[in-house]
Amino acid sequence: MSKVINKNKVQFFPVMSEEEFEALKASIADRGVEVPIIVDQDGDIIDGHQRKRACDELGINCLTEVRNFENENQKLELALTLNCNRRHLNQKQKRTLIEEYLLRDAEIADNHLAGIIGVSKNTVASVRRKLEASCQIDKFEMLRGKDGVKRPKKQNRIIANTPKETEKACQMILQLPEKSSGKTHDVISAQRHAKRNQNAQKRKVEGESVVPVTDEDIRIFHTPFQKLESVAGIEPESVQLICTDVPYDKSFLPQIEELAEFAERVLVDGGVLVTYSGQYWLPQVMGMLGKHLDYRWMIASYWSGDANQINIGNCSITNSWKPILVFSKGKMNKKCVIPDVSHVQTKEKQWHDWQQPLSEAELLIRSFSSSGDLVVDPCSGGFTTAVASRNLNRRFIGCDIDEECVQNGHRRLQLTKSLTEYVEDAVELGRSDINEMLQDWSEINAVSPALASGLVLELSESIKESVNSEPMIAV
Repeated sequence: MSKVINKNKVQFFPVMSEEEFEALKASIADRGVEVPIIVDQDGDIIDGHQRKRACDELGINCLTEVRNFENENQKLELALTLNCNRRHLNQKQKRTLIEEYLLRDAEIADNHLAGIIGVSKNTVASVRRKLEASCQIDKFEMLRGKDGVKRPKKQNRIIANTPKETEKACQMILQLPEKSSGKTHDVISAQRHAKRNQNAQKRKVEGESVVPVTDEDIRIFHTPFQKLESVAGIEPESVQLICTDVPYDKSFLPQIEELAEFAERVLVDGGVLVTYSGQYWLPQVMGMLGKHLDYRWMIASYWSGDANQINIGNCSITNSWKPILVFSKGKMNKKCVIPDVSHVQTKEKQWHDWQQPLSEAELLIRSFSSSGDLVVDPCSGGFTTAVASRNLNRRFIGCDIDEECVQNGHRRLQLTKSLTEYVEDAVELGRSDINEMLQDWSEINAVSPALASGLVLELSESIKESVNSEPMIAV
Protein backbone atom coordinates (compact mmCIF):
# COMPACT_ATOMS: atom_id res chain seq x y z
CA MET A 1 0.00 0.00 0.00
CA SER A 2 1.37 3.41 -0.98
CA LYS A 3 2.46 5.62 1.83
CA VAL A 4 1.17 9.19 1.98
CA ILE A 5 3.54 12.06 2.55
CA ASN A 6 2.70 14.87 4.93
CA LYS A 7 -0.22 16.61 3.20
CA ASN A 8 1.15 20.01 4.20
CA LYS A 9 4.02 19.57 1.78
CA VAL A 10 1.96 19.50 -1.41
CA GLN A 11 -1.66 20.08 -0.38
CA PHE A 12 -2.60 23.74 -0.68
CA PHE A 13 -6.38 23.62 -0.33
CA PRO A 14 -8.60 22.77 2.64
CA VAL A 15 -9.48 19.11 3.11
CA MET A 16 -12.88 18.21 1.66
CA SER A 17 -15.89 18.40 3.93
CA GLU A 18 -17.47 15.07 4.78
CA GLU A 19 -20.38 15.90 2.49
CA GLU A 20 -18.03 16.59 -0.43
CA PHE A 21 -16.03 13.45 0.31
CA GLU A 22 -19.13 11.26 0.40
CA ALA A 23 -20.17 12.67 -2.98
CA LEU A 24 -16.71 11.87 -4.39
CA LYS A 25 -16.83 8.36 -2.96
CA ALA A 26 -20.27 7.76 -4.47
CA SER A 27 -19.00 8.93 -7.86
CA ILE A 28 -16.01 6.58 -7.68
CA ALA A 29 -18.24 3.70 -6.60
CA ASP A 30 -20.46 4.36 -9.63
CA ARG A 31 -17.92 5.15 -12.35
CA GLY A 32 -14.54 4.22 -10.91
CA VAL A 33 -11.48 6.47 -10.74
CA GLU A 34 -11.53 8.60 -13.88
CA VAL A 35 -8.43 10.66 -13.03
CA PRO A 36 -5.49 8.63 -11.69
CA ILE A 37 -3.69 9.65 -8.56
CA ILE A 38 -0.07 10.68 -9.04
CA VAL A 39 2.74 9.29 -6.89
CA ASP A 40 6.48 9.87 -6.96
CA GLN A 41 9.20 7.27 -7.34
CA ASP A 42 9.01 6.53 -3.62
CA GLY A 43 5.26 5.90 -3.68
CA ASP A 44 4.38 9.17 -1.97
CA ILE A 45 1.09 10.67 -3.18
CA ILE A 46 1.52 14.02 -4.94
CA ASP A 47 -2.05 14.47 -6.21
CA GLY A 48 -5.20 12.53 -5.33
CA HIS A 49 -5.21 12.10 -1.53
CA GLN A 50 -9.01 12.11 -1.33
CA ARG A 51 -9.43 9.73 -4.30
CA LYS A 52 -7.00 7.30 -2.66
CA ARG A 53 -8.87 7.59 0.64
CA ALA A 54 -12.19 6.91 -1.11
CA CYS A 55 -10.81 3.83 -2.89
CA ASP A 56 -9.39 2.47 0.37
CA GLU A 57 -12.75 2.87 2.08
CA LEU A 58 -14.54 1.22 -0.86
CA GLY A 59 -11.99 -1.61 -0.97
CA ILE A 60 -11.17 -1.12 -4.66
CA ASN A 61 -7.93 -0.58 -6.54
CA CYS A 62 -7.03 3.03 -7.34
CA LEU A 63 -5.78 3.97 -10.80
CA THR A 64 -2.26 5.25 -10.21
CA GLU A 65 0.33 7.11 -12.29
CA VAL A 66 3.95 6.95 -11.13
CA ARG A 67 6.21 9.85 -12.02
CA ASN A 68 9.88 10.56 -11.47
CA PHE A 69 10.65 13.91 -9.80
CA GLU A 70 14.11 15.41 -9.50
CA ASN A 71 13.31 17.54 -6.45
CA GLU A 72 10.60 18.66 -4.04
CA ASN A 73 9.94 21.86 -6.01
CA GLN A 74 8.73 19.86 -9.00
CA LYS A 75 6.24 18.08 -6.75
CA LEU A 76 4.97 21.35 -5.30
CA GLU A 77 4.54 22.95 -8.72
CA LEU A 78 2.66 19.95 -10.13
CA ALA A 79 0.31 19.74 -7.14
CA LEU A 80 -0.41 23.46 -7.39
CA THR A 81 -0.97 23.38 -11.17
CA LEU A 82 -3.39 20.44 -11.04
CA ASN A 83 -5.40 21.91 -8.18
CA CYS A 84 -5.65 25.37 -9.79
CA ASN A 85 -6.86 23.84 -13.05
CA ARG A 86 -9.68 22.05 -11.23
CA ARG A 87 -10.93 24.98 -9.15
CA HIS A 88 -12.45 28.41 -9.70
CA LEU A 89 -10.78 30.81 -7.30
CA ASN A 90 -11.57 34.44 -6.53
CA GLN A 91 -8.88 37.10 -6.11
CA LYS A 92 -8.70 36.73 -2.33
CA GLN A 93 -8.29 32.95 -2.57
CA LYS A 94 -5.58 33.37 -5.20
CA ARG A 95 -3.60 35.80 -3.02
CA THR A 96 -3.90 33.40 -0.08
CA LEU A 97 -2.67 30.58 -2.31
CA ILE A 98 0.30 32.66 -3.49
CA GLU A 99 1.24 33.37 0.13
CA GLU A 100 1.01 29.70 1.13
CA TYR A 101 3.13 28.63 -1.82
CA LEU A 102 5.84 31.26 -1.28
CA LEU A 103 6.12 30.21 2.36
CA ARG A 104 7.16 26.77 1.10
CA ASP A 105 9.06 27.72 -2.05
CA ALA A 106 10.19 31.35 -2.07
CA GLU A 107 12.73 30.85 -4.88
CA ILE A 108 10.12 30.42 -7.61
CA ALA A 109 10.03 33.30 -10.12
CA ASP A 110 7.05 35.66 -9.90
CA ASN A 111 6.04 35.17 -13.54
CA HIS A 112 6.24 31.37 -13.22
CA LEU A 113 4.02 31.27 -10.12
CA ALA A 114 1.67 33.82 -11.71
CA GLY A 115 1.24 31.57 -14.75
CA ILE A 116 0.38 28.57 -12.60
CA ILE A 117 -2.23 30.34 -10.47
CA GLY A 118 -3.65 32.59 -13.20
CA VAL A 119 -2.74 36.08 -11.95
CA SER A 120 -0.33 38.78 -13.01
CA LYS A 121 3.27 38.70 -11.83
CA ASN A 122 2.57 42.06 -10.16
CA THR A 123 0.10 40.32 -7.84
CA VAL A 124 2.70 37.71 -6.92
CA ALA A 125 5.30 40.43 -6.40
CA SER A 126 3.04 42.36 -4.02
CA VAL A 127 2.46 39.24 -1.89
CA ARG A 128 6.20 38.50 -1.95
CA ARG A 129 7.04 42.02 -0.75
CA LYS A 130 4.61 41.64 2.15
CA LEU A 131 6.21 38.35 3.23
CA GLU A 132 9.73 39.76 2.83
CA ALA A 133 8.84 42.86 4.84
CA SER A 134 7.53 40.72 7.70
CA CYS A 135 10.63 38.44 7.50
CA GLN A 136 8.48 35.38 6.75
CA ILE A 137 10.59 34.59 3.69
CA ASP A 138 14.11 35.54 2.63
CA LYS A 139 14.97 37.83 -0.27
CA PHE A 140 16.59 35.97 -3.16
CA GLU A 141 18.66 37.57 -5.90
CA MET A 142 18.22 34.48 -8.12
CA LEU A 143 14.73 33.08 -8.83
CA ARG A 144 13.80 29.79 -10.50
CA GLY A 145 11.95 29.95 -13.81
CA LYS A 146 9.61 27.49 -15.50
CA ASP A 147 12.57 25.59 -16.96
CA GLY A 148 14.05 25.08 -13.51
CA VAL A 149 16.98 27.42 -14.14
CA LYS A 150 17.71 30.14 -11.61
CA ARG A 151 18.24 33.60 -13.04
CA PRO A 152 18.90 37.04 -11.57
CA LYS A 153 15.91 39.28 -11.04
CA LYS A 154 15.14 41.38 -14.11
CA GLN A 155 17.04 44.61 -14.52
CA ASN A 156 15.77 48.16 -14.58
CA ARG A 157 15.92 49.98 -17.92
CA ILE A 158 15.74 53.70 -18.77
CA ILE A 159 15.57 54.97 -22.36
CA ALA A 160 17.48 58.22 -22.85
CA ASN A 161 17.31 60.31 -26.03
CA THR A 162 20.06 62.87 -25.39
CA PRO A 163 23.42 62.96 -23.62
CA LYS A 164 21.86 65.04 -20.84
CA GLU A 165 19.11 62.44 -20.36
CA THR A 166 21.75 59.68 -20.37
CA GLU A 167 23.57 61.45 -17.55
CA LYS A 168 20.33 61.68 -15.54
CA ALA A 169 19.51 58.03 -16.25
CA CYS A 170 22.90 56.93 -14.91
CA GLN A 171 22.16 58.81 -11.68
CA MET A 172 18.67 57.37 -11.30
CA ILE A 173 19.05 53.74 -12.37
CA LEU A 174 20.10 52.55 -8.90
CA GLN A 175 17.39 54.60 -7.20
CA LEU A 176 14.44 52.87 -8.86
CA PRO A 177 12.27 50.66 -6.61
CA GLU A 178 12.22 46.88 -6.80
CA LYS A 179 8.76 46.90 -8.40
CA SER A 180 10.35 48.56 -11.47
CA SER A 181 12.49 45.49 -12.17
CA GLY A 182 12.07 44.29 -15.74
CA LYS A 183 10.26 47.47 -16.83
CA THR A 184 11.42 50.10 -19.31
CA HIS A 185 10.98 53.76 -18.33
CA ASP A 186 11.52 57.05 -20.06
CA VAL A 187 13.58 59.59 -18.13
CA ILE A 188 10.57 61.52 -16.80
CA SER A 189 8.72 58.48 -15.41
CA ALA A 190 11.97 57.06 -14.04
CA GLN A 191 12.62 60.34 -12.23
CA ARG A 192 9.15 60.17 -10.67
CA HIS A 193 9.57 56.56 -9.52
CA ALA A 194 13.06 57.23 -8.19
CA LYS A 195 11.90 60.22 -6.17
CA ARG A 196 9.07 58.22 -4.62
CA ASN A 197 11.48 55.43 -3.77
CA GLN A 198 13.86 57.89 -2.13
CA ASN A 199 11.00 59.27 -0.02
CA ALA A 200 9.99 55.75 0.98
CA GLN A 201 13.56 54.92 2.00
CA LYS A 202 13.72 58.13 3.99
CA ARG A 203 10.56 57.18 5.88
CA LYS A 204 12.06 53.77 6.54
CA VAL A 205 15.17 55.32 8.06
CA GLU A 206 12.95 57.49 10.22
CA GLY A 207 11.16 54.41 11.47
CA GLU A 208 7.94 55.10 9.61
CA SER A 209 8.06 52.23 7.15
CA VAL A 210 6.20 49.20 8.51
CA VAL A 211 4.61 45.99 7.32
CA PRO A 212 1.73 46.78 4.91
CA VAL A 213 -1.72 46.57 6.44
CA THR A 214 -3.84 43.49 5.71
CA ASP A 215 -7.56 42.79 5.86
CA GLU A 216 -7.12 41.85 9.51
CA ASP A 217 -5.78 45.34 10.24
CA ILE A 218 -8.98 47.07 9.05
CA ARG A 219 -11.77 46.15 11.49
CA ILE A 220 -15.28 47.57 11.73
CA PHE A 221 -18.00 46.78 14.26
CA HIS A 222 -21.71 47.26 14.84
CA THR A 223 -21.63 48.69 18.34
CA PRO A 224 -21.85 52.02 20.19
CA PHE A 225 -18.41 53.52 20.75
CA GLN A 226 -18.92 53.18 24.52
CA LYS A 227 -18.50 49.40 24.04
CA LEU A 228 -15.82 49.53 21.35
CA GLU A 229 -12.90 48.98 23.73
CA SER A 230 -14.24 45.64 24.93
CA VAL A 231 -15.71 44.54 21.59
CA ALA A 232 -12.58 45.32 19.56
CA GLY A 233 -10.05 44.65 22.33
CA ILE A 234 -8.54 48.13 22.26
CA GLU A 235 -5.80 48.38 24.85
CA PRO A 236 -5.30 51.53 26.96
CA GLU A 237 -2.90 54.03 25.39
CA SER A 238 -2.67 52.13 22.08
CA VAL A 239 -4.29 54.55 19.62
CA GLN A 240 -2.37 57.30 17.81
CA LEU A 241 -5.34 59.07 16.21
CA ILE A 242 -9.10 59.30 16.67
CA CYS A 243 -10.56 60.78 13.50
CA THR A 244 -14.33 61.09 13.43
CA ASP A 245 -17.42 63.10 12.55
CA VAL A 246 -19.77 63.28 15.53
CA PRO A 247 -23.50 64.02 15.12
CA TYR A 248 -24.15 67.76 15.36
CA ASP A 249 -27.56 67.74 17.07
CA LYS A 250 -28.24 68.55 20.70
CA SER A 251 -29.24 64.98 21.57
CA PHE A 252 -25.64 63.81 21.07
CA LEU A 253 -24.12 66.38 23.44
CA PRO A 254 -24.21 64.07 26.52
CA GLN A 255 -22.02 61.61 24.58
CA ILE A 256 -19.35 64.19 23.74
CA GLU A 257 -17.82 63.99 27.19
CA GLU A 258 -18.00 60.19 27.01
CA LEU A 259 -16.07 60.46 23.75
CA ALA A 260 -13.47 62.65 25.46
CA GLU A 261 -13.14 60.12 28.30
CA PHE A 262 -12.80 57.33 25.72
CA ALA A 263 -10.05 59.30 23.97
CA GLU A 264 -8.23 59.96 27.23
CA ARG A 265 -8.14 56.21 27.94
CA VAL A 266 -7.11 54.85 24.54
CA LEU A 267 -4.86 57.57 23.09
CA VAL A 268 -1.13 57.32 23.58
CA ASP A 269 0.56 60.29 25.22
CA GLY A 270 0.67 62.92 22.50
CA GLY A 271 -2.10 61.20 20.52
CA VAL A 272 -4.67 63.32 18.68
CA LEU A 273 -8.45 63.52 18.46
CA VAL A 274 -9.79 65.19 15.32
CA THR A 275 -13.53 65.64 14.82
CA TYR A 276 -15.88 67.60 12.64
CA SER A 277 -18.44 69.66 14.52
CA GLY A 278 -21.47 71.77 13.82
CA GLN A 279 -21.35 75.46 14.82
CA TYR A 280 -24.51 75.82 16.88
CA TRP A 281 -23.34 73.74 19.84
CA LEU A 282 -19.62 74.35 19.22
CA PRO A 283 -18.90 76.03 22.61
CA GLN A 284 -20.43 73.09 24.49
CA VAL A 285 -18.58 70.53 22.36
CA MET A 286 -15.23 72.26 22.87
CA GLY A 287 -15.87 72.63 26.59
CA MET A 288 -16.62 68.95 27.09
CA LEU A 289 -13.65 67.79 25.02
CA GLY A 290 -11.44 70.25 26.89
CA LYS A 291 -12.21 68.61 30.24
CA HIS A 292 -10.07 65.62 29.27
CA LEU A 293 -7.92 66.76 26.32
CA ASP A 294 -5.90 69.81 25.30
CA TYR A 295 -7.29 72.07 22.57
CA ARG A 296 -4.79 72.63 19.76
CA TRP A 297 -6.49 74.28 16.79
CA MET A 298 -9.51 74.51 14.52
CA ILE A 299 -9.48 73.80 10.77
CA ALA A 300 -12.14 75.34 8.54
CA SER A 301 -13.59 72.93 5.98
CA TYR A 302 -15.41 74.98 3.35
CA TRP A 303 -17.15 74.16 0.10
CA SER A 304 -18.34 76.03 -2.98
CA GLY A 305 -21.81 75.82 -4.42
CA ASP A 306 -24.83 74.74 -2.40
CA ALA A 307 -24.86 76.38 1.03
CA ASN A 308 -26.95 75.61 4.10
CA GLN A 309 -29.49 78.23 5.20
CA ILE A 310 -29.62 78.45 8.99
CA ASN A 311 -32.02 80.70 10.88
CA ILE A 312 -30.67 82.19 14.11
CA GLY A 313 -33.31 84.44 15.64
CA ASN A 314 -34.14 87.03 13.00
CA CYS A 315 -31.01 86.26 11.02
CA SER A 316 -30.68 83.86 8.09
CA ILE A 317 -27.11 82.60 7.82
CA THR A 318 -25.65 81.19 4.61
CA ASN A 319 -23.38 78.44 5.90
CA SER A 320 -20.56 77.13 3.65
CA TRP A 321 -18.05 75.81 6.17
CA LYS A 322 -17.76 73.61 9.24
CA PRO A 323 -15.14 73.34 11.99
CA ILE A 324 -12.67 70.48 12.34
CA LEU A 325 -11.48 70.47 15.94
CA VAL A 326 -8.00 69.28 16.90
CA PHE A 327 -7.37 68.13 20.48
CA SER A 328 -4.49 66.11 21.89
CA LYS A 329 -3.61 64.11 24.95
CA GLY A 330 -0.76 66.22 26.26
CA LYS A 331 1.90 67.56 23.91
CA MET A 332 1.43 66.38 20.33
CA ASN A 333 4.00 63.80 19.20
CA LYS A 334 3.96 64.18 15.44
CA LYS A 335 5.42 67.18 13.68
CA CYS A 336 3.24 68.25 10.78
CA VAL A 337 2.50 71.17 8.50
CA ILE A 338 -1.19 71.47 7.71
CA PRO A 339 -3.29 74.41 6.44
CA ASP A 340 -6.12 75.48 8.73
CA VAL A 341 -8.41 75.92 5.72
CA SER A 342 -9.51 72.90 3.68
CA HIS A 343 -11.41 73.45 0.43
CA VAL A 344 -13.83 70.61 -0.34
CA GLN A 345 -13.94 70.24 -4.13
CA THR A 346 -16.81 67.76 -4.50
CA LYS A 347 -19.66 66.36 -2.47
CA GLU A 348 -19.40 62.64 -1.74
CA LYS A 349 -22.63 61.18 -0.39
CA GLN A 350 -22.63 57.78 -2.08
CA TRP A 351 -22.31 55.77 1.13
CA HIS A 352 -23.87 58.03 3.80
CA ASP A 353 -25.89 61.23 4.03
CA TRP A 354 -23.20 62.74 6.30
CA GLN A 355 -20.23 61.38 4.34
CA GLN A 356 -17.12 63.56 4.29
CA PRO A 357 -14.67 63.72 1.33
CA LEU A 358 -12.06 60.97 1.15
CA SER A 359 -9.35 63.47 0.20
CA GLU A 360 -10.01 65.45 3.39
CA ALA A 361 -9.98 62.31 5.53
CA GLU A 362 -6.64 61.35 3.97
CA LEU A 363 -5.29 64.85 4.67
CA LEU A 364 -6.20 64.60 8.35
CA ILE A 365 -4.95 61.03 8.79
CA ARG A 366 -1.70 61.72 6.93
CA SER A 367 -1.08 64.87 8.98
CA PHE A 368 -1.78 63.50 12.46
CA SER A 369 -0.54 59.89 12.23
CA SER A 370 2.23 57.82 10.70
CA SER A 371 2.34 54.67 8.60
CA GLY A 372 1.38 51.64 10.69
CA ASP A 373 -0.36 53.71 13.40
CA LEU A 374 -3.76 52.73 14.77
CA VAL A 375 -6.61 55.06 13.73
CA VAL A 376 -10.02 54.81 15.40
CA ASP A 377 -13.34 56.25 14.25
CA PRO A 378 -16.07 55.85 16.89
CA CYS A 379 -18.81 57.36 14.65
CA SER A 380 -17.87 55.90 11.28
CA GLY A 381 -21.06 56.39 9.25
CA GLY A 382 -19.89 55.75 5.68
CA PHE A 383 -16.49 54.41 6.86
CA THR A 384 -14.54 56.88 4.74
CA THR A 385 -11.85 56.89 7.43
CA ALA A 386 -11.50 53.11 6.98
CA VAL A 387 -10.81 53.50 3.26
CA ALA A 388 -8.42 56.39 3.90
CA SER A 389 -6.54 54.42 6.57
CA ARG A 390 -6.08 51.44 4.28
CA ASN A 391 -4.89 53.68 1.43
CA LEU A 392 -2.34 55.28 3.76
CA ASN A 393 -1.17 52.03 5.38
CA ARG A 394 -2.72 52.68 8.80
CA ARG A 395 -4.43 50.11 10.97
CA PHE A 396 -8.07 50.93 11.62
CA ILE A 397 -10.87 50.20 14.08
CA GLY A 398 -14.27 51.80 13.57
CA CYS A 399 -17.87 51.35 14.61
CA ASP A 400 -21.36 52.63 14.10
CA ILE A 401 -24.68 52.02 15.86
CA ASP A 402 -26.52 51.64 12.52
CA GLU A 403 -26.23 48.03 11.31
CA GLU A 404 -26.94 49.00 7.70
CA CYS A 405 -24.04 51.47 7.80
CA VAL A 406 -21.72 48.73 9.00
CA GLN A 407 -22.90 46.36 6.26
CA ASN A 408 -22.34 49.09 3.67
CA GLY A 409 -18.91 49.73 5.17
CA HIS A 410 -17.93 46.09 4.68
CA ARG A 411 -19.19 46.20 1.09
CA ARG A 412 -17.35 49.44 0.37
CA LEU A 413 -14.05 48.02 1.62
CA GLN A 414 -14.56 44.76 -0.27
CA LEU A 415 -15.41 46.47 -3.56
CA THR A 416 -12.53 48.93 -3.27
CA LYS A 417 -10.10 46.10 -2.63
CA SER A 418 -11.51 44.04 -5.51
CA LEU A 419 -11.20 46.96 -7.93
CA THR A 420 -7.65 47.67 -6.74
CA GLU A 421 -6.57 44.10 -7.45
CA TYR A 422 -8.33 44.11 -10.83
CA VAL A 423 -6.63 47.35 -11.93
CA GLU A 424 -3.24 46.09 -10.72
CA ASP A 425 -3.62 42.92 -12.77
CA ALA A 426 -4.94 44.80 -15.82
CA VAL A 427 -2.03 47.27 -15.78
CA GLU A 428 0.43 44.42 -15.47
CA LEU A 429 -1.14 42.85 -18.57
CA GLY A 430 -0.57 46.07 -20.50
CA ARG A 431 -3.99 47.71 -20.21
CA SER A 432 -4.21 51.40 -19.37
CA ASP A 433 -7.74 52.63 -20.19
CA ILE A 434 -9.58 52.97 -16.89
CA ASN A 435 -12.95 53.17 -18.63
CA GLU A 436 -12.50 49.76 -20.24
CA MET A 437 -11.34 48.31 -16.93
CA LEU A 438 -14.36 49.76 -15.12
CA GLN A 439 -16.78 48.37 -17.67
CA ASP A 440 -15.31 44.86 -17.40
CA TRP A 441 -15.00 44.95 -13.62
CA SER A 442 -18.52 46.29 -13.08
CA GLU A 443 -19.97 43.50 -15.25
CA ILE A 444 -17.99 40.82 -13.43
CA ASN A 445 -19.05 42.10 -10.00
CA ALA A 446 -22.61 43.16 -10.93
CA VAL A 447 -21.87 46.77 -9.93
CA SER A 448 -23.55 49.78 -11.51
CA PRO A 449 -21.35 52.05 -13.69
CA ALA A 450 -22.09 54.96 -11.33
CA LEU A 451 -20.84 53.05 -8.28
CA ALA A 452 -17.79 51.74 -10.17
CA SER A 453 -16.90 55.27 -11.31
CA GLY A 454 -17.15 56.52 -7.72
CA LEU A 455 -14.96 53.70 -6.42
CA VAL A 456 -12.12 54.73 -8.74
CA LEU A 457 -11.78 57.93 -6.72
CA GLU A 458 -11.24 55.81 -3.61
CA LEU A 459 -8.22 53.93 -4.93
CA SER A 460 -4.80 54.77 -3.57
CA GLU A 461 -2.77 57.42 -5.39
CA SER A 462 -0.24 54.87 -6.67
CA ILE A 463 -3.02 52.85 -8.31
CA LYS A 464 -4.68 55.90 -9.86
CA GLU A 465 -1.35 57.04 -11.28
CA SER A 466 -0.87 53.69 -13.04
CA VAL A 467 -3.75 54.39 -15.46
CA ASN A 468 -3.81 57.18 -18.00
CA SER A 469 -7.34 58.49 -18.39
CA GLU A 470 -10.10 59.99 -16.29
CA PRO A 471 -12.86 57.64 -15.12
CA MET A 472 -16.16 57.82 -16.88
CA ILE A 473 -18.80 59.96 -15.24
CA ALA A 474 -21.84 57.74 -15.00
CA VAL A 475 -25.28 59.24 -14.49
